[in-house]
Amino acid sequence: MILSVVDRRDVAPLRTGCWVDGAELPPLLAEVVAGLGEPDWPANLVLAADGEVAELNHTYRGREGVTDVLSFSYLQNAGEGKPDLGAGQRGACHDLWVDQAGDVVGEIVLAPGFVTERCVREGWQVEAEFALLVIHGCLHLLGWDHEDPAMGKDMRNRESGLLAGMGLRHPLA
Repeated sequence: MILSVVDRRDVAPLRTGCWVDGAELPPLLAEVVAGLGEPDWPANLVLAADGEVAELNHTYRGREGVTDVLSFSYLQNAGEGKPDLGAGQRGACHDLWVDQAGDVVGEIVLAPGFVTERCVREGWQVEAEFALLVIHGCLHLLGWDHEDPAMGKDMRNRESGLLAGMGLRHPLA
């Protein structure tokens, strides 16, 4: 998967010393993401202000307040013919078909302000948390869901393995 960073924040970016302050994805994270989904599948990684993320959270999930990450997959879990990506391949949770009408396979929306404040409050490494959220968002695009406890455990294990490959520990492990 190829992630294009889209910065939609309405204020100057936070100076976190992390890539979210306006730079592209770090090469190692881009490499990890490229191993998820098909290598040529484009997706957007949107950096948004807390207020915008809170509105999206309310509109699409019916939940109040800002959250760290939201994912919007435009892949289909049913289709005709051979799937574009089979279950278990390149991180796919189940068979996936590309919706030919779209130009991206999905969007991952991050709230850098909210995430940075939480990391400071909890004593978490900012870089590890943002890497986790990008990986987490990509897995959601590929059909993973943590509402089911068993799938949530499998999802957390996949995240931990991908982070370990980057030399990072899962912030929640």
